[in-house]
Amino acid sequence: MKKLITALMAGAVCVVGVASAATPAAPAATGEPGIGLTLKAGSTGFGGDLTFGMTENLNIRAGFSYLTWTQRGVGGDTDQKDVTLDLLNIPVTLDWHPITGNGFRISAGVMFNNDRGELSAPAGQSVTINDHDYRVSSLSGKIDFNRFGPYIGIGYGNAADTSARWHFATELGVAYIGSPNVALEATALDPAQQGALNNDIAAQINTYEDDVKPFKFYPVLTIGVSYTF
Repeated sequence: MKKLITALMAGAVCVVGVASAATPAAPAATGEPGIGLTLKAGSTGFGGDLTFGMTENLNIRAGFSYLTWTQRGVGGDTDQKDVTLDLLNIPVTLDWHPITGNGFRISAGVMFNNDRGELSAPAGQSVTINDHDYRVSSLSGKIDFNRFGPYIGIGYGNAADTSARWHFATELGVAYIGSPNVALEATALDPAQQGALNNDIAAQINTYEDDVKPFKFYPVLTIGVSYTF
């Protein structure tokens, strides 16, 4: 995941460089805010923002980002599970530019969050639950978060600034998405082991919940390029 995000950020920087080289002379500033479209990549996945200028220093911005990732056979030779991670975020923010004509901004708003992780194993697979090995006929797990949460951040770039067509965009922020919800179910291939498996599942859920508690605050880091209409 870290390698993917690094690659996305590097790609966005390249796009900015190419766009800058190909951009014609900037239009004369009209004094009126415009509308801007931003393509971005980062810790929330691939996406874009649409920015509407309200005043010279205040914009409203709505965004969308998505990423899906699957890894099969996680855990080793005797504990193989399939893990899927889906990221879907829709932020809506007010962007305040305290310095007129400067891209620096302070943002606050709300983020719709549909991030979730899923865990599964094929029938007959050996898995480890609470440090005990079981062969299961089925296994499924899920982790998700609050659907809505507050968001604050700082960044650079004003996509509604009509003094230029192209703008560099970057943002660093945090969204509160609450304590994760964890669910785990499994059926033992040997019915005689089901009671012990149920006890281990309850203990494993507690362990998972402790492991993911720090993720109630979701870090947001994006980089991209904007075009002003």
